[in-house]
Amino acid sequence: MKQFDHESSITEQALTDLFGQYPANTNLPHVLLKVVALNRLYSTNILSVHDVANHIYQHSQDVDSALAIGSLNVVDLIAKVTITTTGKVRENYSFATKYCSWHNQTSYPIWDTRVYRYLRSLRRTSSEPFLGTKLYFWDEYSEFVQLMTAFRDRYKLNPLTFKQIDKFLYQHGGN
Repeated sequence: MKQFDHESSITEQALTDLFGQYPANTNLPHVLLKVVALNRLYSTNILSVHDVANHIYQHSQDVDSALAIGSLNVVDLIAKVTITTTGKVRENYSFATKYCSWHNQTSYPIWDTRVYRYLRSLRRTSSEPFLGTKLYFWDEYSEFVQLMTAFRDRYKLNPLTFKQIDKFLYQHGGN
């Protein structure tokens, strides 16, 4: 975690300030700022940031109330966005988990390819039953949260927040 904090302190402070300044999702320009900043600084590869920002803004009442109570369903709500130019639904789970985490870091662990790599590696080198046998953990966000809670419990990391565990997984999932 110290290595992550050292390498990412400016990025983390910028996002802390931005999400702290604009915690609600009821103002489209504020939502767009958060989407663009998170997309760029966390490399989520969202190509249609305006569609994503509009989607969050249009559902702002549901999004804000869900984020306040830590409802896991909001990840799916944010993740599934219809792209206006193609009419296709894009599922941006990594982005959605990061967006939710920045609004409520105690309730939403981050899912991305680094987390996947770390957990896949852990599954190959250990026989921990909490890891299950599924190749992917994003089919249901609630399953991923259960997995991360079991991970925290198994390795006696209960004093750590999901955000702190995210930092560890980010560092070690990239190797």
